[in-house]
Amino acid sequence: MEEKNTSAAAPAAAVPDMLLYGVNFNGVLHFDYAVRIPVMRDIYDALDETEEVTGSATGGKSDIYYRMALLKRTITKLGDIPADDITTDLLLDELLEEDYSILDAAQTAAKKKRKELKNAAEPSGK
Repeated sequence: MEEKNTSAAAPAAAVPDMLLYGVNFNGVLHFDYAVRIPVMRDIYDALDETEEVTGSATGGKSDIYYRMALLKRTITKLGDIPADDITTDLLLDELLEEDYSILDAAQTAAKKKRKELKNAAEPSGK
């Protein structure tokens, strides 16, 4: 069952940028994007979707499906594509490997920024 991008999580702010090749949706290429850091709910839901669709959460095909299922939950903007239309199947069908690497790197950069905020913040509980 294809699940829409309906994550209720509200973690760190989205990181905006541009893709190299874009994602085709309704005959239009969409290049600008924003992603946020995945939280445990995103991971849980992506694993659940992967097991439901592929029958497993392990193995080559399942791994690729899981990566797209997780990514769709953390994309907060992809051009003018409506959020409900950013699906795992859309990413599997239209996202190029190089653009996936850009999105993955953006999430890694967002995690690094969040960690730097921790280092600059006052200790909790004071």
